[in-house]
Amino acid sequence: MSDHKPKNTTGTKAPKAYGWMAEYPDEHKLLEAARKVRDSGYTDTDAFTPFPVHGIDEALGIKPTVLPFIVLCCGFTGLCLAVTMQYWMNGVDYMYIISGKPMGITPASVPVSFEMTILFSAFSTFLGMIALNKLPRFSNPVFTNPRFDRATDDKFFLYVSASDKYYNRDSVKELLGGTSPDVLDEVVEDGSPAELPKFVWLGALLVVLTGLIPLMIVLNIRESFSEKPRFHVFLDMDFQPKKKADQQTTVFADGRTMRPQVAGTVGRGQLEEQDAFYLGYDPNDLAATVKMTPTRLVSLQDGAAQPPADAPATQPPAATDSAAAPATAPTANATQPPAAAPMPAAEAPEKPWLTELPIEANEANMKLGELKFQIYCSACHGYAGNGDGLVHKRADALAQGTWLPPTSFHIDRVKAQSVGKIFNTISKGQGKMAGYANALTPKERWAIVLYVRALQRSRDAKLDDIPVDKRSSLEEAGSK
Repeated sequence: MSDHKPKNTTGTKAPKAYGWMAEYPDEHKLLEAARKVRDSGYTDTDAFTPFPVHGIDEALGIKPTVLPFIVLCCGFTGLCLAVTMQYWMNGVDYMYIISGKPMGITPASVPVSFEMTILFSAFSTFLGMIALNKLPRFSNPVFTNPRFDRATDDKFFLYVSASDKYYNRDSVKELLGGTSPDVLDEVVEDGSPAELPKFVWLGALLVVLTGLIPLMIVLNIRESFSEKPRFHVFLDMDFQPKKKADQQTTVFADGRTMRPQVAGTVGRGQLEEQDAFYLGYDPNDLAATVKMTPTRLVSLQDGAAQPPADAPATQPPAATDSAAAPATAPTANATQPPAAAPMPAAEAPEKPWLTELPIEANEANMKLGELKFQIYCSACHGYAGNGDGLVHKRADALAQGTWLPPTSFHIDRVKAQSVGKIFNTISKGQGKMAGYANALTPKERWAIVLYVRALQRSRDAKLDDIPVDKRSSLEEAGSK
């Protein structure tokens, strides 16, 4: 028993010291103290202020962070990795022609390279900031000082860590004491136990094991076969009401899937513009006007083909005198009628153009026609329709001899045209004028026709065309 050393039951282990912390009333004294500590050679220091203090980094001697260099290196690494990956995949390992693009690196590789550069840069910024700040830290020794709570209120603190390579307990205490702090305290270790409670470890283990359950289920499903339907997590996505062919649906009250089309419905791309409103003429009247005359293209006599009507005559004309015919000529076909001569090609008839506007001549359509006329027509035909637009004036000034002047709407030939003919000219063009069917809707084209007719009518307007109740005002304006 005498060989055993007795246990030290009277003394206790001194808490570990982490450094010194000085408290100051304002930022000016804090900056002055920080410069003295920096000039003394201490580098492992820190300052805590209730608001940002300009110049505190320079006063503490904090050097620029290396984080930008880390981000640059990681971003360049991501760029090189993306370029190498795409070159290997498309230029070496799996040479596949996509839309005629060359193998390897192409302009299409830029988005992937950009995304990889940003991805690596973002992760290096986040993780590098955490590593350089020695995070995460669940506790800090400075929190043991109850006065440190005022660092977010009205006090300023300067801390010198014991991990500094020049740290000396007495020297640091004397140095900070010479800066006239309000309070100077030594930062010591927290007295609470450092070990985590066992229930925390047990809870963490249960969380890890619970997180493995979904992974095990997925692996089991991938490696097994089952005749049962799969497990549906979101029923609204798997069993949502749909319209399937030849099946009932809950979308409509009668349960039918196929619905009759609404009257007047036209599918996209299925508009058959076979109406006078879209053509400028009535296709039914045109079909009734044009009578197709049948033409025999093949002779029924001896199976010989009949020459076309416009073919030159290469055979001598047949003799009309019966005496001129040879005595031995066959008479078997003498009773057959001669082949019908082909009809001459008929000229294409004039289309039955509309003579009445299919839209109402109201103020709204007139304004629409005026607007579209000024946008698309006035550049060549002029605002009054005289064929003296700015484009014509410019071309006429160049005097190159190739310019065909635009037509005036006020000449007799144009005034005599029907509204359907004018509509067709706007739609398909005329001469050097391009068609505007792709730029203007049918209603807008008819509105332009309405406005053109108004321009023509205004040139030949008479007093009788004005309503009786408005003639007096016009006569007064003319007398002035």
